Amino acid sequence: MLKDYYSILGVAEDASPAEIKLQYQKLLLIHHPDKQQQKQPGQPPAHELIPLQEIMEAWECLRMPAQREFYDSSLKAMKLRANGQVNDDIDLDDMEYDEESSVYTSPCRCSGEYIISEDELELGVDTVVCSTCSLIVRIHYEVADEDDN
Repeated sequence: MLKDYYSILGVAEDASPAEIKLQYQKLLLIHHPDKQQQKQPGQPPAHELIPLQEIMEAWECLRMPAQREFYDSSLKAMKLRANGQVNDDIDLDDMEYDEESSVYTSPCRCSGEYIISEDELELGVDTVVCSTCSLIVRIHYEVADEDDN
């Protein structure tokens, strides 16, 4: 299950990089274990603290534009899938594979493309939103065991 890094940081999905950085720095000051030694006024109770590792993980994902774009598409697909709005099913073997970019593509009826990378597949992503419209498909594939050669 993909974590919602926007919720962890407490920012909107359309937040600017500067807003994300500012919120990240603010959360570090509030939730850092060293700051817990000196209880500050307005500091949340211990049971409401966000684990520092989650804050740092969210920042690492959202701070780089390419990683954020990849994450946003995966998050969107996960949310659509949760709402049951999958329009079609595609077998991974029926998609075109580009070795140079390590991505699989399949045409959409709107002339856009369904694009999924090997990295996304390894993360367990199995739904993809079209690059130009809102249609979503589920990709069917079998995860290969590391022992398979």
